[in-house]
Amino acid sequence: MIPVPGRRYARYIVRHYLRHFLILLFGLSVAVTFIDYLQNLHRFQVGANLRLLYAVSMWEYFVQLLFPLVSVFAFVWTMVRFIRDNTLVSLFSFGYAPQEVLRPFLFVAVGIYLLFAALAFTPFAYAHNRSSAILHNTLSQQKVRDLFFKHDRSFVYIRELDPVRRVLHGVIRFGFRGGKLVSILQVSRARYSRDGWTAPRAEERVLRFDSRGEAVGFTDHNRSHLTILRGYRPRVVKLIYKGRSLRIPDALAAWKLLAAQHLDSSKIRATLYNTLVMPLFAPALVILLFFRIPPHRRYLRLEMIWLVSLASALLVWAFFFAMYRLGRNGVIDPNWGMLLPAGLLCAWALREALRRRV
Repeated sequence: MIPVPGRRYARYIVRHYLRHFLILLFGLSVAVTFIDYLQNLHRFQVGANLRLLYAVSMWEYFVQLLFPLVSVFAFVWTMVRFIRDNTLVSLFSFGYAPQEVLRPFLFVAVGIYLLFAALAFTPFAYAHNRSSAILHNTLSQQKVRDLFFKHDRSFVYIRELDPVRRVLHGVIRFGFRGGKLVSILQVSRARYSRDGWTAPRAEERVLRFDSRGEAVGFTDHNRSHLTILRGYRPRVVKLIYKGRSLRIPDALAAWKLLAAQHLDSSKIRATLYNTLVMPLFAPALVILLFFRIPPHRRYLRLEMIWLVSLASALLVWAFFFAMYRLGRNGVIDPNWGMLLPAGLLCAWALREALRRRV
C-alpha cells in the first residue's frame, strides 16, 4: 500500500511504527514474564491471587526494562517492511525529503520515552519491589530494622522503622564535634510529622569537658516534643536501604538528602539515570540507523540490515544495563558509566540530525 501525498504520510508511518512497537513489547514482555514465572514456580509460598499479582508486577517491570530496546526493534521492523514494499522509494518519489520521513519515527520514539518517564512518577515504578516481596513472602513485612547512618554531625542508629505507621523505635543519636563524642540522645519512639520525626519524650546525655578538652563528666536532660532527623521521609529512608526501584520524586528526595549529608549517592543516581537517561539511546539510535539504512532493496541484503541493526541495539542496551548494575553496587560512578556515554551518544545523534537538517 502506497500512501498519498500530504500529512497522511506521517499518520501512515506513525500507525505502522506504533503497531509494530505494541506487538513486540507485548510479545517480548509476556514471554520473559512466563519464563521468569516458570523458573520461580518452586519458590512460591503464597496463594494463587498473589502469584497472579507477582506475574503482573513482573510484566510491568519487564515492560519498563524492555521498552527502549523494543522501540529500536520496532523501528527496524518498520524500515525493513517499507524497504521490502518499496514504500520509502514511493515517499521519496512524491517529493518528501529523508528528514521529513524521519520526523514521524522520531516523534513516536520521543513520545514513548516521555510516556514511560511520566509513569516513573507513579507507583508503576515499584513493580520490581512488589514482585520481589511476593517471591520472598515479605509483602506484609514492611518494617526495616537496624539502620545506621550519618545525619549532619551525628551518627544515628534506629532499631526499627515502620514506614506504614510512620514510626521509629529505639533511636540513638551520637553527636560529635571536632571528632569527639559530645552527646548521646535516646528516643524510644518518634512519629513522622511534616518534615521531621517528633518524639514525645527523649533523654539526652551531654558530656562536659575541661580546658584541655578532656571529658570530666556529663549532664542528663529530659526533653519533650523534640523534632529529629529533618528531611528523612519514611518511604525514602526505607527505599535507600532496601528498595531496588524508586519513583522519580522519591529518588530526587533521596539524592538531595544524601548530598546534604555528604554521603555516597551512587545507588540513587544509578537508579535515576536508568529511568531518565538510559532510554534516550532509543531515539538516538533511530536517528543514526535511519541515515545508514538504504531506502531501496536493489543490491541490498535485508538479513544484513536485521543483523547489524538489532546487534547494535542489543549491545548498547546491554552496555547501559551493565553500567546500571555496576553503578548501583558502587563499582563505577554512574556519572562516568551512564551519564557520559548517554550524553556522547545523544550528541552524536544530534550532530547527525543537525547536519541533515531534521
